[in-house]
Amino acid sequence: MRIDILTVFPEMFAPMDASIVKRARGKNLVELNITDIRSFALDKHAMTDDRLYGGGAGMVMKPEPICAAVEAAKEQAAKPGDVKVIITSPAGELFSQAKAAELAKAEQVIFVCGHYEGIDQRVEELLEAEVLSVGDFVLTGGELPAMIMADSVIRLLPGVLGDETSAEEESFSDGLLEYPQYTRPPVYKGFAVPEVLLSGNHEAIRVWRRKKALELTYKRRKDLLSNAYLTTEDKKMLEEIAAQAPKNSRVWISLLHYPVYNKKQDIINTSITNLDLHDIARAATTYDLAGYFIVQPLAGQKEVIGNLLRHWERGFGARYNPNRHEALARVRLKDSLEDVKTYIREVTGNEPVLIGTSAQARENMLGFSQMRDVIENKKADYVILLGTGWGLTGEILQSCDYVLRPIYGVGVYNHLSVRSAASIIMDRLLGEKS
Repeated sequence: MRIDILTVFPEMFAPMDASIVKRARGKNLVELNITDIRSFALDKHAMTDDRLYGGGAGMVMKPEPICAAVEAAKEQAAKPGDVKVIITSPAGELFSQAKAAELAKAEQVIFVCGHYEGIDQRVEELLEAEVLSVGDFVLTGGELPAMIMADSVIRLLPGVLGDETSAEEESFSDGLLEYPQYTRPPVYKGFAVPEVLLSGNHEAIRVWRRKKALELTYKRRKDLLSNAYLTTEDKKMLEEIAAQAPKNSRVWISLLHYPVYNKKQDIINTSITNLDLHDIARAATTYDLAGYFIVQPLAGQKEVIGNLLRHWERGFGARYNPNRHEALARVRLKDSLEDVKTYIREVTGNEPVLIGTSAQARENMLGFSQMRDVIENKKADYVILLGTGWGLTGEILQSCDYVLRPIYGVGVYNHLSVRSAASIIMDRLLGEKS
């Protein structure tokens, strides 16, 4: 395999002549070439960048030297074949183990290291290049990402690793993080190697390693589980892991019938619907929320809700449909949002953090991934507030600690029922990561 790295800073690639990459080059398993893009510049000053059309700060890498360097790299290949041109950029698709495996099958991979404000867009289009990123952060240039990707590809080539099974058993190879590794001594500073690894029982070791891989993935990268191949045994292990996992943040949900807006932006009190009661309770149970509050101050409406709850909690409904009974057992009826906050304070001893929702865009809203990070990393009791009618009042939203951005699908239409919105919000904040 041939790998070409095109850069304006070739001196940065000294690490590519060490460790496994050096061994692979020495065994002629990979031909690695580092090329200075400046050598293909068209002027005497070897300029590879220029000012932005349309104005703005910074410089953009010119298309002519890059395209010439890529064509030269293709011509120098020992044999023509499958060629992949990769542009490194934080705006690209996220690089993964699966992508590394795909690139390792190519005859030639050419990495173009982005720099400054980026690369002239015509380079990507003319070369039919893929744009890849190593993460949601910005680096000084594309040299470090190119090194990371090249290293990841090279170690997958046949014969590069001493043990051919090593690449197959590593992190991400089967969609999971790798299990913990131990070596001598058996005890170090009071920390012992798990007994099962010293037992010689290969089946017990296999089970232990698989469970540890699942535990680490569940704890550190739960998003990987949605795409991992999981056996029946894996799923049973995951159920045990999830049951034993500490529940740090608690999330509640509250449906407000007052105060909310009508179409004319008057503050009104809306009526309960049976579907909102049942469907949101079922979703709250599916995502293991701490509870579901219905805020309804009108006596007549409270009586209707009370009768429905009694039917499913203690009446015929509880015997007829136990699953519905389990879901509706999470419902609490309150007169006001202040009563909701008081209830949570009394039960948990904590001041609840309010998360407002709205179908209308406004300043200082938080995206779903941002809010998810807050919930996962800032341990607290969170209450998601949903408005009936035409939404929560401005006063309620101003009292919230956070306000989620509107839910958008594939277009501008976002007129969802409150129960649909509730399920989507719960999934984005608490469900599988995507």
